[in-house]
Amino acid sequence: MRNIYLLFLLMTTIPGITLAGIAETAHNLSSSGQFTVKSNTEDRICIFCHTPHASAPDSPLWNRSSTGVYIDYLSSTTHADAGTMSSSSVLCLSCHDGTIALGNIGRPGTITDLSTTYITDRALLGTDLSDDHPVSIIYNPTLLNTDPDLVHPNNVDLPLRNNELHCSSCHDAHENIHPPFLHKSTTNGDLCVTCHMPRPEGAGTAWIWSNSSHATSTATPQGTNPWSERKPEWTGLTVQANACMNCHTPHNAATPERLIKGIEEDTCYLCHNGTVAQTDIQTEMQKIYHHPVEIALNDEHSARTENPLMMPWHVECEDCHNPHASFSEAPMISFNPTNPMGGGHSVAPAVNGSMIGVTGIDANGNFKQEADFEYEVCFKCHGVPGKSACDNQRCSTADSYNMVRADGVYNIRDKVNSGNPALVSYHPIVENDPSNNSEVPSLRNDIPLTTFSGQIYCSDCHSSNTSPAAGGLGPAGPHGSIHQGIMAQTYDIDPASSTTLSNDLCFKCHDSGNLFTDQSFPHTEHVVAENLGCVNCHDPHGSASNRHLINFLTSSNIGGQIRTITGTGDYLEPTWLDTGVHNGSCWLDCHGTVHNGFDY
Repeated sequence: MRNIYLLFLLMTTIPGITLAGIAETAHNLSSSGQFTVKSNTEDRICIFCHTPHASAPDSPLWNRSSTGVYIDYLSSTTHADAGTMSSSSVLCLSCHDGTIALGNIGRPGTITDLSTTYITDRALLGTDLSDDHPVSIIYNPTLLNTDPDLVHPNNVDLPLRNNELHCSSCHDAHENIHPPFLHKSTTNGDLCVTCHMPRPEGAGTAWIWSNSSHATSTATPQGTNPWSERKPEWTGLTVQANACMNCHTPHNAATPERLIKGIEEDTCYLCHNGTVAQTDIQTEMQKIYHHPVEIALNDEHSARTENPLMMPWHVECEDCHNPHASFSEAPMISFNPTNPMGGGHSVAPAVNGSMIGVTGIDANGNFKQEADFEYEVCFKCHGVPGKSACDNQRCSTADSYNMVRADGVYNIRDKVNSGNPALVSYHPIVENDPSNNSEVPSLRNDIPLTTFSGQIYCSDCHSSNTSPAAGGLGPAGPHGSIHQGIMAQTYDIDPASSTTLSNDLCFKCHDSGNLFTDQSFPHTEHVVAENLGCVNCHDPHGSASNRHLINFLTSSNIGGQIRTITGTGDYLEPTWLDTGVHNGSCWLDCHGTVHNGFDY
């Protein structure tokens, strides 16, 4: 009779508790429990947490104590002040930190057969909470000033005791309707988006989480299960159903900051290895030439908070893709080589859905919270003011060949920005080059580009060798390629003695037939007869020396052989003099021939 009275008292004094709900959950540690961990001697259900008399000072009528000293969650993307740790969160931790046995209660004392039984497995959080969702933090309207991607607390229909977020804000210890003891299901991100709004107010109008692929994709695993770390009853069948849990985990996260369930790229590869997503990015990243996402960076890397003008040099998936915004769209190419006049591509140089919501640097070198053009994302590494093409060094291909250009300019933004007063000619990446229009007879007339208005993407040239930019069906973009420089097609620096130099990448836009009939210059003599690559005379990005992208490769090291192009006559540096339309003269010593004022 006494036991019944105590249970009735607790049920009527603690709002929301129903005895039937508790009895059917793992929190029923009494002899009537339905799970492995339970007492064989104690038949009272509530006594493991509550007592009507001589309880701890913490509400509600608490029957446990905790001696844990905790390491709090810390990340550059959170600015919440600490709440009262001695409040409700520490009550949950009195079991879940693993420091106190389940049978060690306050009244009536130790339950003997659970005196050495502790929380284990996924329920064990430990005292290091740096890899767990923050608790005991103040969640009030003031927090929105620094974390605008949070929902106003007045609109949060979860328990926020005293304007604080605690374990009980997400978990209901007395009901397990939504495992594991959640107030709401994590399916479709329902629980997470109650507080988190993955599109900050004022951040832009072109994207929103609910339209992203991670929120809408109905793709299912065709191979390895990307959600294997979750219990089957917690897991959805599709990317859409798993939503936030595709990438994040609220407890014991492998990457604590932002609670990523693995190393950044490894988390992406769980789906983007061809088993869930349509394309296999992981294989692209394993090609010999690729963006080096595998190089370790400090765990605090966050593209949201980094300023590209000052951040340490690196590249990670998040630098180019916003996982809360990205969605599938036609690839960022100007045309498909296998069907030049067909559709199915984006309009250069605007970003498409795969890069939307990503930070960038504009053509003038200014930071942008959201890039509008693809090149602005590329400039975050390759166009930082005052630096070279890859931080303070050359990028890997140019560096490996010790390539030196006549103009000495290597920052890519400086080489394509029409606003740069030192720039003479440039490929139409930032804008079209009107000064060059009358002298480009080689541009193919069967592609959707014109000399007067056409613009191109960086990824028209820098892309996978199986991508749409190469005429293939593989992943779009510069993830990896078998061609150096992460090129979509061959762009040889120098051939082996038994091979012919290939310039397929250039002929993607330029008519080889036109070039080799020498309408503008004796290309046949140089490219075919001398087996020289376009790279020897032309700079594919731009030139601060000459028109027509002429910027001589004055020095390179090919397999230990030093190749040079030097000046001659009165010119110390290799020189081309423009003497009119399709006319000029060269003063240089190149490929064993002295051009002492050769006229063309």
